[in-house]
Amino acid sequence: MTTRASRYVTYGQWNLVVFVLLCLSLHPGFVLKSDEGGFSNYGIHLKTAIPYTLTYLGCAILTLRAVRYLPATGRNAKVLATVLRSYALLCLLLLFSTYGYTLNTALKDTHGAIGLFAMVFDPVASVWLFRHMNGSGWDRALLGVEAAGLVLAVVDIVNVAHVLFASQAVIAIGFGFLLVRGTHHIEREEPQPS
Repeated sequence: MTTRASRYVTYGQWNLVVFVLLCLSLHPGFVLKSDEGGFSNYGIHLKTAIPYTLTYLGCAILTLRAVRYLPATGRNAKVLATVLRSYALLCLLLLFSTYGYTLNTALKDTHGAIGLFAMVFDPVASVWLFRHMNGSGWDRALLGVEAAGLVLAVVDIVNVAHVLFASQAVIAIGFGFLLVRGTHHIEREEPQPS
């Protein structure tokens, strides 16, 4: 049984998956090669710019819609609302910083900083979500998935291997599941007054 907020968070995550897969099917070579780039490569090419835009825009809109259905009271629900708003804002910042990031170094650095912040935000938010759920083995496994994604990110940052897209995908998978599960748990634990 789902709750209204978790339903919209789920829709947002499905939106993300569907449009990422569409981008991959339209041009797999941007990220599935030995010198792998990041997902932002899809935002700067005409062939994939529209599905790329829908990836982040749809996720942000649906995530913000979920905030409307969170309980108005309760400390955890208020913090979760902040997490969801922050996540939606990061999606929008990633989206809009993508379009011009190849024009100059300042725009590239700005986009890179936003991407790095997003890679750190997801696991930090996941730890908070985990602490407010029942902490099942499934939830621990999802945290482990995110930790693996962070290891891949470090491998990419220190230039051992170019696995940026893989690290982004692994972190997003762990975070997406924990976000849905955490939203459902917190909304269920702190129901709206009748």
